[in-house]
Amino acid sequence: MISESNLSEKKVGICYKPVTFTYHVILNETNAMKKYIFPLLLVGLVSCGSDNSKEEKTADKKTIVKHFKNEAEMDQQVLELKKITESSGLTANSLHYEKGDGTMVEVIGHLDTANVIQIIEEQFSEGSGKTNGTRFYFLNNGKPFVTQELIDQVNGSNEAVFIDRISYYDAKGKVIKTKERRASFEDDINKMSYKAAPLHAISVDKAMDALNSQKEFATTFQGFVNQDMFSYIILGPDDPNGFTTALRLDYKDQLVNILASDPEKYMGAHVKVNFEVHVDRGFEFQIYAGGKFVD
Repeated sequence: MISESNLSEKKVGICYKPVTFTYHVILNETNAMKKYIFPLLLVGLVSCGSDNSKEEKTADKKTIVKHFKNEAEMDQQVLELKKITESSGLTANSLHYEKGDGTMVEVIGHLDTANVIQIIEEQFSEGSGKTNGTRFYFLNNGKPFVTQELIDQVNGSNEAVFIDRISYYDAKGKVIKTKERRASFEDDINKMSYKAAPLHAISVDKAMDALNSQKEFATTFQGFVNQDMFSYIILGPDDPNGFTTALRLDYKDQLVNILASDPEKYMGAHVKVNFEVHVDRGFEFQIYAGGKFVD
């Protein structure tokens, strides 16, 4: 069944400049949640010459970089980021991506009041009903300085275990400490204390790819599917084993009409879509809200 469901160092020849990306933002409504296009400010790298010093200074004023002395300072910053993003109430979402084996990825960016992502939340499932959970990336100047994994896992003996793992990173992105706690059930985890664990680094790259609909999450046209009284547009990379996403077609715009006129001809065409997410009686589904071809 279809589911409708970057501490950085400056280097010679490189400057840090704000780059605007476009994401989908959730707004709460009375009976539904919807995602809309919203401009976000992240920090990106661009080549620069001697005439870019003014731009660099401007970017430095907009970007606050924290320098942490120890774990306690990192933990305090995590709490601050949680307060900031909870207060703003702004989130930016990727599409909901799945594979045939049940593997799933959906990413939520938690924003501050300046529309800058401060926390990235990656919801995932590795399929087969064995490992799923959430990864949090707490950002400093666009790079994770702390990550937290909350994982439901079934081990080789088919025993369930819930893992809460936190890792800390230095200014170059190298993991410097990992601690974790384990329990048979998530409800019991808060009774446990963290213990030192082998260094465990995780990368934010996959989550960023999902937010940007690129690489294995590229949105190319993969056809239409009819189910019951509804039609869906299927998007994904040009890879039969890649992630796909389905959006319900409640109306047809110029893009949909062109694609429907000759689906075989346009198979694999790169498109960019807007979407809304509706929640009805606890069931979440994506609705197509317009799109266009990407050159």
